[in-house]
Amino acid sequence: RVEVELPNAGRVTGMGLPEGVTLIVGGGFHGKSTLLRALEYGVYDHVPGDGRELVVTRYETVKIRAEDGRQVTRTDVSPFVAGLPTGEDTADFSTPNASGSTSQAANIVEALEAGARVLLVDEDTAATNLMIRDARMQELVAKEREPLTPFVDLVQPLYAEHGVSTVLVMGGSGDYFDVADKVVIMDAFQPRDVTADARAIAERHRTGRVSEAKRFPAIRHRVPDPDSLDPVVRGKSKIKARGTDALQYGDAHIDLGAVEQLVDPSQVTGVGLALARLRDRFLDGRRTLAEALDRLEAELASSGIDALRAGYAGDLEPVAQ
Repeated sequence: RVEVELPNAGRVTGMGLPEGVTLIVGGGFHGKSTLLRALEYGVYDHVPGDGRELVVTRYETVKIRAEDGRQVTRTDVSPFVAGLPTGEDTADFSTPNASGSTSQAANIVEALEAGARVLLVDEDTAATNLMIRDARMQELVAKEREPLTPFVDLVQPLYAEHGVSTVLVMGGSGDYFDVADKVVIMDAFQPRDVTADARAIAERHRTGRVSEAKRFPAIRHRVPDPDSLDPVVRGKSKIKARGTDALQYGDAHIDLGAVEQLVDPSQVTGVGLALARLRDRFLDGRRTLAEALDRLEAELASSGIDALRAGYAGDLEPVAQ
């Protein structure tokens, strides 16, 4: 329980989740995923009467999920995937059709590359084999035969070495009791701190599993090719939102269906304009993606969101110079 002094509401008392690893547990239909969804949208302000006005999350919070079939391009997934039987280099990994585990690994490292400070994960939309590997499976399938390193062994090093916190909904595995800093149980949509109980259970019932990672490696930063972000098709710029699920950008159809924090098509249009702005102003073949995003964010902070429309008319066609 924490107290916060708000400028227009006075002192407010409620549940505060600390930095580190927080586990949300509880029975089915008791509100675990509902709480996580509220945290997902806590990056936005809410209008009075919405009911979520006081649900506030750090703006660098990203919801992570598996995304079977997504494309992965030159991404370092080696913290999670290594030693493939095909011999592929997972530190520079590409595929047009990622599996559930590989897609989730890519989503995590891409979020970290972009500057995420909090990850939200729900077991319902996560790849089980990337989340856990229990003692029985470790004994049956030796580590040298298993390319995947489960998140349960990386979640604490991720916080300790990179300062990135994680909030997980986990109702099916107690293995995370050993690595959680805080455990909250949802009981009929009411949260309660059960950290001490979870630690006592973990002490009484040892899992017998062996940790498969001691560190989370340095986050590798890619340098985008500006020409890969050209929105022009047959002489015309094409940036168009397809609801909240897709963006038409040039001749590319970008599937955003798994980006769960998008809530309005105008945001998708903004994503397209941001890509064009990055290409026009900040990507030079030397800057990393993170450096370019920092410069774009600084421009938006000083000039406002209209900076995204600079050089574009109302229909998003380039303005004639």
